[in-house]
Amino acid sequence: MAIYGIGAMYGRTQDKKDEFIQNNCACIGYDPADAPALHKMLNKLKTGDFIYIKSIAGQSEKSLVIKAVGIVTDDHIENRNGLGLGVTMKWLWEGEERVILTEQMYKNNVFNNTLYEEYNFDIQSLVLQKVFDLL
Repeated sequence: MAIYGIGAMYGRTQDKKDEFIQNNCACIGYDPADAPALHKMLNKLKTGDFIYIKSIAGQSEKSLVIKAVGIVTDDHIENRNGLGLGVTMKWLWEGEERVILTEQMYKNNVFNNTLYEEYNFDIQSLVLQKVFDLL
């Protein structure tokens, strides 16, 4: 099991979070030819992995905004209703949780990436807490 962060902003102006949730998916909006490394990472997602939809907010004080948390229920990658290639999800929690990014957290700045595996313990704990609170 791993935890991943994924962005749902397409073209810097179109937030697709609601479409991800409505279509039970998490997708990469880029064509594989334009973003082969992202698609290689997408292929690493496995059933049982957790994904959180995220964005970055703030200018002087940056924060990570967690908008939804879900679990991969089928890691077969397919085209999802015009959202691009993606996996099947069960979205478990939706809301807005802000995490202030310390200088130390921001040194490993993956937060602007479309998809990344989350290694920060505090963020991992927060994501899992959103799931455990539902039990």
